[in-house]
Amino acid sequence: MNEESERARRVMLKMLERRAYSRRELVDRAVRKSCERGASEDAAEELARAGIVNDRALGESVVRVELGRLPAGRALLEMKLVKRGIDRSLASEIVREALAERQTDEDADEVAKRHMKSFSPTLGREAIRRRLYGKLARRGFSPEVARAAAERAMRGLGDEA
Repeated sequence: MNEESERARRVMLKMLERRAYSRRELVDRAVRKSCERGASEDAAEELARAGIVNDRALGESVVRVELGRLPAGRALLEMKLVKRGIDRSLASEIVREALAERQTDEDADEVAKRHMKSFSPTLGREAIRRRLYGKLARRGFSPEVARAAAERAMRGLGDEA
């Protein structure tokens, strides 16, 4: 390993003391700290071979934390992983595996139920429906799942609104 690669490796190891990063995040941040891109890529590759950097494990962790916080759909989860520098195909695979164990409709119903409490009945049924649908869509649920969950939550509203 040449001197510049060793410098990039030291920079990356220091960053990894604080939190986990994807390979792309490490390379980009090392370059911002005046390391050469090629040397940074070499250093990130070495760290990945050593098992110190693992994009799959990072992605699984991000998805687990996100789903533990509040259920989400495929689109949001994949976007969060890609934003963290995880390859799109790997992100898709991680999310598919994580959601295979979950009921998307039940997750959407949980989000809708939580947010129904925050709406004033004076809003009116259509405003509540639109806001619920928007919240579910922003959480990454497909249009069909979001629409169905909003409708189910509205049934519980009765004639109060």
